[in-house]
Amino acid sequence: LHATTMPHFLLSLSLSILAHVLGPSRPPSASARAAARRATALRAAEPAEELDRMFFDRAELFVRSGAGGVGAVSMNGQRPVGGNGGAGGDVVLLCDGSLNTLGHLRGRASVRGDRGDDARGKESGRSAREAIVRVPPNCRVSELESGDAVGELREPGERLLIAAGGQGGEGNGDGYRRTRDSRRNYPPGGSTRARLLLSMTLVADVGLIGHPNAGKSTLLRAATRARPKVADYPFTTLVPNLGVCEGGGGAMLWLDIPGLLEGAHEGRGLGRAFLRHVERCRLLLHLVDGESAEPAAEYLAINRELQLYSPRLAATPQVVLVSKAELPHVAERINETVAAIRAVAPHGRILPFSAHSGLNVQQLMQRTHALLRQVQHQQAQEAEAEAEEAEAEAEA
Repeated sequence: LHATTMPHFLLSLSLSILAHVLGPSRPPSASARAAARRATALRAAEPAEELDRMFFDRAELFVRSGAGGVGAVSMNGQRPVGGNGGAGGDVVLLCDGSLNTLGHLRGRASVRGDRGDDARGKESGRSAREAIVRVPPNCRVSELESGDAVGELREPGERLLIAAGGQGGEGNGDGYRRTRDSRRNYPPGGSTRARLLLSMTLVADVGLIGHPNAGKSTLLRAATRARPKVADYPFTTLVPNLGVCEGGGGAMLWLDIPGLLEGAHEGRGLGRAFLRHVERCRLLLHLVDGESAEPAAEYLAINRELQLYSPRLAATPQVVLVSKAELPHVAERINETVAAIRAVAPHGRILPFSAHSGLNVQQLMQRTHALLRQVQHQQAQEAEAEAEEAEAEAEA
């Protein structure tokens, strides 16, 4: 071979040997393509949707009850004796007090009830056992597509039938035992299907709200036995924290909500993933960072997000707390900070405090408990008035 053609020849030979060793390229399998599509969808998902998945307070579930078993056609001489088929298994939700998230349903896309056994001769088939799905307290169930409410489980031990199993098919023996006019064999019942959305809310007496790093978790540690993560940077709290406050004249359940930002009602920051958890709180402790250069603006920004998310939530009674009052530069202008918030707040419930030094913490617990009792009494009166009004309308 000519010297000038030698490199091209060696290159072609090397490529041929490499292709022979590796073999022809194969297209990706269907499972590989599906995995790639799922990964692309996850990368393209909105941050708020990723947070919703991470918090495990919502789950989609497909349920299908079991179909009924087939009845038998059997004769004993000239007398029909065929047994009935067994009933299909129901799908039932059971409220379990040991659960506090819906994380155990992650990856469990469907729940199916068993089919009832077929009859054998004159022996009827056995009914299938029900399929039980355990959910935490305060779990709402609605249809996925229409959003129509199916039910709600609040207390441990409560049950909710979400898909009834099909009835067992009738054998000729049961039809023979009825009157002649109604003698006919009933076929087995089919299964019931439903696509459901499960959502849960943490129910507490008092909710702690405010901007990131305002001192909510530090206050929860000081007032209760809860031990949430505390650090000097925003978004330390990534999941809700519950604590029982036993001071101030009685026990109160406090809920620490991760910090909110402007646009939270649209899903910015930790947004909607936690706003729904404060909807049932009777009282809100609104923490404002004492080191903030614009405390009134921060206060108004949080309340604006509450109003945009739910006017009912914005109407929940609040106590405004100015945090970090133990710091010298905060203490120097604490009166100015309180005056700025008082000028824009619709009430005068404003209190500086320090979770580190204990300044006004006991006073806060006593005032919170007293206000909570007032709110509970007012809510009870409103509920009683609504019940009387509904009763009067029914009688009319």
